[in-house]
Amino acid sequence: MTTQTNPELKDILNLVDELPITAEFQPQSTDTLAFINEWLSHYSKIYDFSRGFNVNRCALYWAGYDETDGFDGQAFVDSCQDSRGSLRELAQILDTDLQIFELDPHSHTKADSKSLAMAASYGMMGIEESTQMFTACSFGQGVDAASKTALTHLYPADKFDLHEFMVEYCGLDHAALLGCTIAASMKGIPIILEGASGELIKALLEKTSGRDFGNIITTNDLNNPSFNQTPGHTMITTAIMLKTLYAGSTKSTCGKVKAAA
Repeated sequence: MTTQTNPELKDILNLVDELPITAEFQPQSTDTLAFINEWLSHYSKIYDFSRGFNVNRCALYWAGYDETDGFDGQAFVDSCQDSRGSLRELAQILDTDLQIFELDPHSHTKADSKSLAMAASYGMMGIEESTQMFTACSFGQGVDAASKTALTHLYPADKFDLHEFMVEYCGLDHAALLGCTIAASMKGIPIILEGASGELIKALLEKTSGRDFGNIITTNDLNNPSFNQTPGHTMITTAIMLKTLYAGSTKSTCGKVKAAA
């Protein structure tokens, strides 16, 4: 009889040091279509060009903080159940699974190491072997403010301990996002992270490891034309943009100028 033990946060965070080191991405072309193709080829270890560009899952992690900001998480979740909702329609355009993971959003108590570990392992389980690209974000009361506050404490910091920082400044959504990002990076899967929470996760990985993670796209770094502030909206429109550009790169006759007779 085997006894199942709960994951330890330190053990999960130690995986950051074991993440594979990918050679610096040096694109051969400045053309947008070629760039997307090269970027995917460089960072995706399981990418199968014959299958096209598939975004297997868009994950949204629902958490909550003790800061009233007027955001109604339940109303948002209900709107996602509506087939006519904007987020569902975007997911249909992308042909992806839209999944919401509830992380105790109504309890605003500070997360301890044990609960952070469970959330991180929960996030890691979302990355499957067949995944080609993953998108993730968090939402809920005070989520954006909590991420921005954590970012202000990240810099400067001469002596940085990821475990101490997570326990002091992070919530369950941050742990879940970190977990899925670690799992994606271990398996060579590009990932899109949305908003301040995504910016925080990438910064934590780079601060801890001392190197860049080019396989992670944060929507804050892109000039996305979307002005919709609905959670998940920006990451899905970013994925749609990438998928459209990739589709264009596979059409050799696309956009060629025909000389007039």
